[in-house]
Amino acid sequence: MYLNIAYPRNGTVKQFEISDEVLRRVQLQDYRLGNEVDGAIFGSEFKGYIFRLRGGSDKDGFPMVPGVLASSRVSLLVKRGAIGFNTFRGYQGERRRKNVRGCVLASDIALVNVTISKVGDQPIEGVTDTTAPRRLGPKRASKIRKLFNLSRTEDVRKYVVRRRVVKSGKKDRLKAPKIQRLITPRVKARRAKKAKDAIAKVRASAAERREYLRLIASNRRALRQRDHSKKHTQKVHAQRAEVAAFQKK
Repeated sequence: MYLNIAYPRNGTVKQFEISDEVLRRVQLQDYRLGNEVDGAIFGSEFKGYIFRLRGGSDKDGFPMVPGVLASSRVSLLVKRGAIGFNTFRGYQGERRRKNVRGCVLASDIALVNVTISKVGDQPIEGVTDTTAPRRLGPKRASKIRKLFNLSRTEDVRKYVVRRRVVKSGKKDRLKAPKIQRLITPRVKARRAKKAKDAIAKVRASAAERREYLRLIASNRRALRQRDHSKKHTQKVHAQRAEVAAFQKK
């Protein structure tokens, strides 16, 4: 069995091979993912260390899933992005039935991932005695400010993390990420223009609405006047007819 030991504090990871003789003395069925175990069960070189079990896989590559209380393979209906079902496969909302391992260790587990919760007396070569710096720094402007504790007025472009690229036969050069969400004068001008256009659009819409309401009111007024004139004409004609009929008598 292989043991992947990670030390997040130093950013280091290293793989160790555990012999079968050591595993025979350990009851693996007593441990599950999330438990903290004594490092001495994996070998005397890990004496004094406390490991937290994070994950693993069996000899065929099926991953272990936290929360599944089984020591063998189970077939689960998992959603896209879960353990055993990659995000780039399938479509949004799709679920597939996948074979995964439970969270309980067994003898057929080929790889176990652990993190160091407590450092022992002797350093582990390549894990606790070295430090692996971050290769890439943050790209987002707000995260750069948070990393260097900058104020809103300071220029974050001066604090971006750069790395040196060395190639044989070429001059060394520095590479830096493109800062995302950086507020520049150009961005401010674009946002101001967008707000100005939105206000102008609202005002134009309000003016058009006023003109439309004025036109409707004018049409209704004209209709009322026409109806009133028509009724008046009909009334006059009726009166004239009554007068003519009276005169004939």
